[in-house]
Amino acid sequence: MATKRSFGVSLLLLGVAFAGVFHTVAALAFDSGLFVVGIAVTAASLLGIVLVNVSITGPPKDD
Repeated sequence: MATKRSFGVSLLLLGVAFAGVFHTVAALAFDSGLFVVGIAVTAASLLGIVLVNVSITGPPKDD
């Protein structure tokens, strides 16, 4: 079960990923040469979403 914290972090990282995609498209459209930075930000954000939501220690314990 997802916690409120993981949901909030996932939404934050999703927003950062969207900004990375937008900046990648803008860099390609205006030929600024910074599209690699946008791709890196997008990839890091999507990896962060996966890492936040995949538990390597099992389900959370009920206290």
